[in-house]
Amino acid sequence: MAASSEDYVKEDVLSLSLRNAAKDFDPKRTILISDRSILALHGEAFTSFPTVVVPEGERSKSWDILALIFTTFLEYRVDRTWKVFALGGGSVSDIGGFAAHLWMRGIGFSIAPTTLLAMVDAGLGGKNGIDFGGFKNVLGSFQKPEKVYCDMDTLRTLGKDQFISGMAEAIKHGIIDGEGYFSFLESLHPFDHKAADFSILAHIVKESQRIKLDIVEADPREKGQRRVLNLGHTFGHGIETHTGMPHGHAVSIGIAIACSLSLRRGTLKASDFYRILGVLAGWGLPTSHEDLLYKEFRVEIVHSMQMDKKRAANSLYFVLPKGIGKVEIEKLEVDSLATFFTDGLFLNDLPPASLEIAT
Repeated sequence: MAASSEDYVKEDVLSLSLRNAAKDFDPKRTILISDRSILALHGEAFTSFPTVVVPEGERSKSWDILALIFTTFLEYRVDRTWKVFALGGGSVSDIGGFAAHLWMRGIGFSIAPTTLLAMVDAGLGGKNGIDFGGFKNVLGSFQKPEKVYCDMDTLRTLGKDQFISGMAEAIKHGIIDGEGYFSFLESLHPFDHKAADFSILAHIVKESQRIKLDIVEADPREKGQRRVLNLGHTFGHGIETHTGMPHGHAVSIGIAIACSLSLRRGTLKASDFYRILGVLAGWGLPTSHEDLLYKEFRVEIVHSMQMDKKRAANSLYFVLPKGIGKVEIEKLEVDSLATFFTDGLFLNDLPPASLEIAT
């Protein structure tokens, strides 16, 4: 039985240490999936587990790495009584969950997310998968983890870019949910996550988990309202793929572009537009990128949209912010979205791109 939203957001789950999490699993029947950096920081409690070490970040989400995991499964004669435990960020949980879902038509799968992005978004909701042909997440499955262990202390080991990448997803949740959570996030910056009080970090994680999982439980297979969680991702995924910037940074730019479209359609007030861009910038997230100035780059991003999972024939389910707490899904023609983006008029609404944006 996969965990419900109540299981994720209990205070005792948020305060669990990784050492306690390791005690819940039999190292003789559990495969650990992680990367070298995470193992160096947080792997002490898992030294007795058979381990598959995957590349860091998006490079782990490939056929070759999936085959490496399956080869290890064969080596240990993994059957349906075994578990997979993914320790790390969103990419680790993505491929770990996908491997668990495919092996023998499904074996047990749990995660310990060690990044803010994984705690508030990527590790939740049961979306697993890998990239293929230069497109993100086009091969995948739905399988919720049985258990999710959130050790707040792992967040203090993150670099600034890693932490604020996760804040992009938290801000997305604030835009979706409304004034209460959005204002809370708006009030926090500037913010030092390494010195922050446990209660503040836990509140960010708890609220984002609540918002996401309430939506997921109502629409687990993304047939309707769950699509709102894709706010910023239509253009963001293409920008991420073509620049190599962190996922949350690209989503932040995608949110800004979606806000520009809504502003130009007359469905988002200027005051809300500048407020959303302000909170993104306040957390140090980009709202534009220098490559967007070039039409050739914008055309490449439009090409990426052709394999967007929200596309339906010649239309695409696009998430439009229409206010703080008012986000709607509209079925827009792909050609009209392509024209809007390729023409680049949205750049007139966004602040100039900083040359210091991490790529």
